[in-house]
Amino acid sequence: MENSLRDMLKHGRKFERLKIDERGLFIRKIPPSKENSAYLAVEINPIGQDGKPVNKIGILIRSQNELDDIRAILSQKKVDEILQTVEKVSNQHAD
Repeated sequence: MENSLRDMLKHGRKFERLKIDERGLFIRKIPPSKENSAYLAVEINPIGQDGKPVNKIGILIRSQNELDDIRAILSQKKVDEILQTVEKVSNQHAD
């Protein structure tokens, strides 16, 4: 896997998505910017009933530290409360 990831980083297209064996997890190539060289990231993106990723771009994680920070944020009860309110307002607006 490591060699194929090196190849993807070197030769892959901008924002190329590599499907891996774990459902909802992908490897994504992020092109260079003024501040950073090109890099690979783990993308978390749920799979819909059609078998395709739900979002155009999911949550991108570059490092273990980022993953730990995201886990800490998602474990906060307030996230559930905020999301419930967002869903309620969005659903009311759709009517």
